Amino acid sequence: MLWGLRQVEPQAAHGLAVDLLQRQIHSGLLLPAERLPAERQLSDRFGISRVTLREALRVLETNQYITVRRGAQGGAFVTDEERLSQLARRRMTRAPATTMRVVEFLTVNQLAASRLAAVRRGTADLKRMRQAMDMMTAAENGPQRKQSEALFFLALGDATQNPLLSRAIEDGLAELFLPFEKTGSEQTVSTALKSFEHLFQALSSEDVGSSEAAMTDLHAQLWDTVRRLTRNAA
Repeated sequence: MLWGLRQVEPQAAHGLAVDLLQRQIHSGLLLPAERLPAERQLSDRFGISRVTLREALRVLETNQYITVRRGAQGGAFVTDEERLSQLARRRMTRAPATTMRVVEFLTVNQLAASRLAAVRRGTADLKRMRQAMDMMTAAENGPQRKQSEALFFLALGDATQNPLLSRAIEDGLAELFLPFEKTGSEQTVSTALKSFEHLFQALSSEDVGSSEAAMTDLHAQLWDTVRRLTRNAA
């Protein structure tokens, strides 16, 4: 018996490239004003022609995700921090309930990941998470903190040794497109760092209960942030 079939929506190759690059920007893996790799490198990585890649870059530029500069020092650059925050606020204003659903999705999947990773993580997984935490500690601004947190959660997903769960976390991070906060207090940043450290130590010692508790703390902080940003974006 067939169930739940939906009409297939064809997507051009350049649309797939647009989606992949947007996901990197939304999740924070690409920083504001960061220069993208050269056209040849990007087209080879995506397995598409340079003509198709240029069409993807044109769409991203039209949608204000990137800027394209000409000349010897030119290239494609992620748009600046303020513009990205404007795009994120606009998205939240249009569909605030969607943002809440994304946080729910991440909460469920990252809590499950914290339990599984505590018993399945390997040395390489812990090394990746420690490197991400070192980046958090050294971060000088919101975009750098967001990037390091995304890298930590991606490493956590891989540590579960469950590709479906890892993919779910990656998808959730890509959908959670939040504006950067310029006024994050030192106390807020310090609290988050302590929670990440507690989570890392629990994972290192294979303590499932403490891993889940630390992740619960992190998600309580995320919910507070999202509610505040949603009010400000309204």
